[in-house]
Amino acid sequence: DQGDMEKSALVEGIARDVRPWLELAEDLTELSLDKHLSVPQICVMGDQSSGKSSVLEALSGVPFPRGAGLVTRCPTRLIMRKAARGEPWAAVASTTKNPSTQLKVHTPAELTSVIEKLTDSLTGAGGGFSTESIVIKLVSDTAPDLTVIDLPGIVRTATKGQNAGVIDEVNGLINHYLGQERTIILAVIPCNQDIATVDILERASVADPNGIRTIGVLTKPDLIGPGSEDEVLAVLHNVRKPLKLGYIMCKNRTQKELNDGTTPAQARVAEMAFFANHPVFQSVDSSNFGMANLTASLTKLLVKRIQQELVPMKHEVESALQTVRAELKTLESYGAANTPAERQKLLVTLTQEYMRLLSDCVRGEYRDRLIVTNPDLRLYTRALNVFTEFQARIQATAPPFRDPAFVSGLARQMEQLRGRELPGFMSAQSFYMFIQEYIDKWKAPARMAVSQLRVLALEVATKLVEAIALSYPALRNAYRGVAARILEGAEAGCVEAVDKFLTREKDPFTVNDFLQAHINKLRHDRFQKAVASAFAKTKASHESWSAAKEEVSAGLKTWYRNTHGVNSSANAEDMSAILEAYWHLAAKRFTDNICMILDEQVMGALVSNMQEQCYLFVHDKDKLAKFFEEDSDLVQRRAEAQLKKDRLSKANVAMANIQVEKQLGSPSQRIRVTISMGTKGVGLQLSDEGGKLSVRGFRDMHDEAPNPGLDAGVQVGDVIDQVNGEQVGSFHGGISLLKGLSPDAMATFTLLRTNSKK
Repeated sequence: DQGDMEKSALVEGIARDVRPWLELAEDLTELSLDKHLSVPQICVMGDQSSGKSSVLEALSGVPFPRGAGLVTRCPTRLIMRKAARGEPWAAVASTTKNPSTQLKVHTPAELTSVIEKLTDSLTGAGGGFSTESIVIKLVSDTAPDLTVIDLPGIVRTATKGQNAGVIDEVNGLINHYLGQERTIILAVIPCNQDIATVDILERASVADPNGIRTIGVLTKPDLIGPGSEDEVLAVLHNVRKPLKLGYIMCKNRTQKELNDGTTPAQARVAEMAFFANHPVFQSVDSSNFGMANLTASLTKLLVKRIQQELVPMKHEVESALQTVRAELKTLESYGAANTPAERQKLLVTLTQEYMRLLSDCVRGEYRDRLIVTNPDLRLYTRALNVFTEFQARIQATAPPFRDPAFVSGLARQMEQLRGRELPGFMSAQSFYMFIQEYIDKWKAPARMAVSQLRVLALEVATKLVEAIALSYPALRNAYRGVAARILEGAEAGCVEAVDKFLTREKDPFTVNDFLQAHINKLRHDRFQKAVASAFAKTKASHESWSAAKEEVSAGLKTWYRNTHGVNSSANAEDMSAILEAYWHLAAKRFTDNICMILDEQVMGALVSNMQEQCYLFVHDKDKLAKFFEEDSDLVQRRAEAQLKKDRLSKANVAMANIQVEKQLGSPSQRIRVTISMGTKGVGLQLSDEGGKLSVRGFRDMHDEAPNPGLDAGVQVGDVIDQVNGEQVGSFHGGISLLKGLSPDAMATFTLLRTNSKK
């Protein structure tokens, strides 16, 4: 009849407009993404014995366990779907602790027993508590398309036999769900309780200060005390303790009605009759009452929440997917190593790759992405820092040549070293002794630089082999041992070379014009300073230039006698200038030569000897077998990362599909085509259509060659959904996938095409 047709149309409308969104949220939850992603969901919360189980029972038609105290001792996820015409009632129950064990249930009464057994299996029969969940998938012709989570009631005191920690455990669980910003809070409040003392509303106001995800359910209206109706009405009308989403009042089956066998359908009729005949509530808008109105409100609210959060969730999933892909890349193996021949081949491959990267690190040619993204591997850049520090330490040993105290001390030493030299002549032996004393101070900085570079080179060599042979701890240790031995030998050779160079520097020598030029400059600078000092001391009151000139001349004569006279002070001034000039020349020469020695004998030796030493392992079958035993922890990490990637990819596909169908505005079909890549790519002109990779045309190919995409059957308006099975999460993500395709290869594209296309 007409009524059945209207009801059938309503059911079909719900299945078309509501169910896909609810199934999307459930798919995300089943993929275990709720640990990484806050998924929109409805959580039933309230005090113990507030009527939570009765609300769930009314929603689902399932008689949940009832009683006093903490009846719900673990979260229960109830996934309800309205049965198709002729489809029987059915349910499947499991737990998150053991999801593979699925218990099929055929009647509501049987499900009640199963819930009790699963609760005991998670919490123990002694009244314990668990954060693991019971998951119930229910198909019923009386159930709505809705998913709700029942949480244990708020506990204030532990009862006899209960662990005292149950209070904190339950509060922690409730606060966990309250804190999830996409969770809808279904606050259950008994009408016979003073609403000012209702704990769940206070908690909800803290977690949801804007009130955009909290809806109140008033239960047990038949227990309202005489004269208290006005107070309850103030709450129902959203005057007292107002919520943006308001309140709905429900009257569920009492224990007596359950014992008498009152059916859910009879209970709904009795519920509406109760409100219609109530002396106070009969004048209130009926949309404020009843399980049917609550179900409609919750469904609408949850779907809206999912739609609002779809784009943010998609971005979060894509970001997580990008992170896990990068992690998997670092955990990838270079190839199979099951036979001796495969292990030999893999060792050669790894060694070649290792030496290529190591050579780039040493030469400072940072083209490879591994080195670009890891500054610690840039050996030459870090070696320059060692060289700069070495140069600074050498410069720090420079004597204060221009300090008067230094010159005075030099004069005393020269007097003590004076031999048969005639007055006015300096002793060459003194010069040699002073220079040798200064150069001795270079030994410690030089040896420190050698040690620093050895440690640095070993660190980079170790990190590099860890990056490319992460799966093989024995191989990493062997390569590190080879590098350590090479660098230890190089360090010993460098120390010997440094000592030889120091010995050579102690015998002063140069044909560089710098020495003479620098000595002349120092003498000129001192003369300039003396002239300036003489003029500065001249009295400003001189009446003639001649008088001023005489005073300046007298000052310069005094300076000349002190610095160029036949005396120890004058000799010391000149010796100081010569020592300073030669010290700077020798220091620069020493610094450059030591840095070149380090470059050649430490970093260069590592590159030149490493490959040969590593290839010696190729013929050692026993070592090869140990080298390619994978790290068990890493294997587990890789498996977990791969599982996470698969879940994220499936979630991305689910969200992309529902988003694309929404954007296309009409049903779409999935088309799979294989494109033979040309040297210029797939030949498609692409555009960003709401974050999707959409085909807007075809490019002209070189030399009038056929267009690969057009030949494969791609059409304008198609949306590229997958490339070689990899989900296109966004426009930019899709472009990255296309750029990663090899020229002249075959690529499989999954396209979304509206059915209106011809």
